[in-house]
Amino acid sequence: MEKRLKCGLAIAGIWGAAWCAQAADDDYVESQSFTSTVAVAFSGATATVVNNAGSGVTCLQDGASLAITSTVAGVEYLVSGAATNASLRIGSSRPLKLTLNGVNLASATNPAIGVWTSNRCYVVLAKGTTNVLADGAVNAVGGAFYGSGPLIFSGPGFLSVSGTKKHGISGAGAIRIRDGEFAVPRAASDAIHAGSFRLDNGTLALAAYGDGVDAGTVQIAGGALSILSVSNDTKAIKCDGAMTVAGGLINATVRGAQGKGIKATDLTLDGGALLFRLSGAAVLATVTNLTTNGTTVATNVYVDPSYCAAVKCDGNVTINAGAITVTHSGTAGKGLSADGNITINGGTLDLYTTGGNSATFTNDEGVLDVAAADCLKADGALRILGGWIRAISTGAAGDAISADGEAIIGVAGVTNVPYVEAATRGARVYLYGAGESAEYSNPKTFSAHGNVTVNGGTFRATTQNDGGEGLESKNVLTINGGDLDVVCYDDCLNAASNLVINGGRLYCYSTGNDAIDSNGPMAINGGTIVASGTTAPEEGFDCDQNTFAIRGGTLVGTGGASSTPTSSSCTQRAVLYSAAGASGAVVRVATGGNDVLVYKIPRTYSGGGGGPGGGTASMTMLFSLPSLTNATYAIVTNATVSGGAEFHGLYVGATVAGGKTSKTFTASAMVTTVN
Repeated sequence: MEKRLKCGLAIAGIWGAAWCAQAADDDYVESQSFTSTVAVAFSGATATVVNNAGSGVTCLQDGASLAITSTVAGVEYLVSGAATNASLRIGSSRPLKLTLNGVNLASATNPAIGVWTSNRCYVVLAKGTTNVLADGAVNAVGGAFYGSGPLIFSGPGFLSVSGTKKHGISGAGAIRIRDGEFAVPRAASDAIHAGSFRLDNGTLALAAYGDGVDAGTVQIAGGALSILSVSNDTKAIKCDGAMTVAGGLINATVRGAQGKGIKATDLTLDGGALLFRLSGAAVLATVTNLTTNGTTVATNVYVDPSYCAAVKCDGNVTINAGAITVTHSGTAGKGLSADGNITINGGTLDLYTTGGNSATFTNDEGVLDVAAADCLKADGALRILGGWIRAISTGAAGDAISADGEAIIGVAGVTNVPYVEAATRGARVYLYGAGESAEYSNPKTFSAHGNVTVNGGTFRATTQNDGGEGLESKNVLTINGGDLDVVCYDDCLNAASNLVINGGRLYCYSTGNDAIDSNGPMAINGGTIVASGTTAPEEGFDCDQNTFAIRGGTLVGTGGASSTPTSSSCTQRAVLYSAAGASGAVVRVATGGNDVLVYKIPRTYSGGGGGPGGGTASMTMLFSLPSLTNATYAIVTNATVSGGAEFHGLYVGATVAGGKTSKTFTASAMVTTVN
């Protein structure tokens, strides 16, 4: 492994992210000159060699086992025929061309074909030919087709390689596939094992008990790569360094526990399509941590889950273009996961996890925890600046999108991107405690331990069960713009320390809790906001009686109760209106015959106990608009409305008729209460 990695680093100078023209030319067999030929024709238990290259090429032969050594340049080896217990070994100090012209070799003790050279070996699959290679169970080299230096494949033919002992196609250096059709129907270890791997075109169908592709660096520029990974803890593509995808198709099926579709240090997606189907489960590995200073002083036993994931990166994931589709049915399966940052600038992500949760376990912090199926997870920062993302988790306690660091959606001043749709359909999972002190692992559509900032784009979120929250920050949640539509069982928006809304269009509807909840202060400086919490004691706007400042925007919130805006911190008037609330009933607020607010109540509020100052009202409505002044207003209920523009029950320019004036008030104070 160490030798392979060193070779991979050496090749990276040739096949790095920036390919120089000379390197590209050197990889093209069409640009090389091969003036002499060594023809090898296998037949049964023997082979015939016709050497037209002269004395610089020598051949040792034992039946159908050939060892050819060359010291001259410009030699093409033309190989054909079929033989069992056969092998071809070529050693050369010069670049060489190896043309497979319909060859079928099965070796018992060696690679079927092995090439030893520090220079490039150009492997050409002759047009219309089928070439089949297999090694034996005692192959010490490690691959049925082996190259010690760069292997460059091209040509319109077909090559099938079976690795009985270990790998299918193995290279200590670089492997590049420019064209052709390839199959590794079985490999005891990796289907393709190399220092670096690049696919430009062609088709590959790989099946292995190890990894599909294992390389130091991986570049996919085109072609179609289909991989079946069946064993536990294996990867369809394992990349020890950086992996880039600029085009082509990767179609990976992963069935083993804690398997990976792609395992890399860093992944950059600039194009192409990645399709993953996974069914492997997470593995709860017990870890015994000994703290020693010559002797054992403490023992800490905990569980470290190892997940089956479509993409798992030790570093960062950057998506600029292309498409990723994930369907994962395994227990506690992951879609995209990175130990570092995830940045999405464009492209399409369709992530669907259906697996259930694991059993509870003690984590490395010494508390009970559970592993669940999550779609998109960044251990660092998550930045969704463009693209189209749909993430749906149906398993218990599963998150659609989460980050341990900060999270950003959208770019300031850009209104139409990204599009983010996140949904959870699973229930919460009980961990420990009882009553109000009970702890659960709750499903979240979008959650970050750091600050969450929404600058623009479209955000759609839904949850179906208890504990399911919409957009959550464990610190500060800031909304500067965008179109947000959040329908959740639990809180639609939740901030642990501070919530600030500066702009955007927000619709928040909770079926079992508050619509908008801040555990610290809340400030609304702009935007259009429609918020509907459920019945008492839940609220449309809840900030736990911390500072609640309204300084701009148009907002209307309904619930069984509401936090009261802080008059000394407000610069825009607000009204708290308590009354009975029936689904579909229209509330009209007007002055001098002009409508200030027309709103259709989204649900029936019953049970009493709501509203500031007590009373028997079942609904508390908080509304605030820039047009509210020190004037007298009438509240008309049970009116009818038609026409105009509607935003989730909030009407502008509509025709309102009928109804009955239930209340009048004068908005003389910054916060007016109407009972």
